[in-house]
Amino acid sequence: MTPIRMVIVDDHEVFRNGLRDYAEVAGMHVVGEAGNAAEAVDVVLDTEPDVVVMDLEMAGGDGLTAIRALAGERPDLPVVVVSGYDEGSRVSDALRAGAAGFVLKTCSAPALLAALGAAARGLTVLDHTARSHLFGALEAARTPAASPFPSLSGRERQVLTLLAQGKEPSRIARELFLDPHTVHNYLSSVVRKLGVAGRNEAAEVARAHGLGNGSGSRPGDP
Repeated sequence: MTPIRMVIVDDHEVFRNGLRDYAEVAGMHVVGEAGNAAEAVDVVLDTEPDVVVMDLEMAGGDGLTAIRALAGERPDLPVVVVSGYDEGSRVSDALRAGAAGFVLKTCSAPALLAALGAAARGLTVLDHTARSHLFGALEAARTPAASPFPSLSGRERQVLTLLAQGKEPSRIARELFLDPHTVHNYLSSVVRKLGVAGRNEAAEVARAHGLGNGSGSRPGDP
């Protein structure tokens, strides 16, 4: 069987040396190394490996940038992220950039080499922790965000949204078909519930939380 050829991209020489030694003992062949993302693309294109090991956090360039560049040059080349960080967002970012897998540096050497072998055969590889974090991030993305203003009624949120859009109370009253005095009452309640000094500060707080950009309730909603 032809040995799997790999390139290791990591800014820690000790990690590169250790992985190279394990890989050579296991019958794999390290054909190139890079100490930062800026060097990675040139090394890979020069050596034409079967799989690339890529760290994300490195001096001299972000690993995601190198993954995207390699995906453009060699879309068929599997790149496996081997990282010390396990946030779900990092896993999903790496896969979106074009990585074929994500493995934590805390995994065992045999598990890492098995993952690299699987990636070289065309499989997507995620260790248990990476899978858990990825599924957690996906679930969080599907869960609607809680309202930043839970104490406000639906109508108060409507009024605040229009205020954040820069509309005067008189115009808010016309758009919501309300009496101007009623709008002033709603605004006074909003200011009190938010604990701000006045309408201008309430509008600033609303805009900081994404209101006023078209995400508010429709006029006429209860």
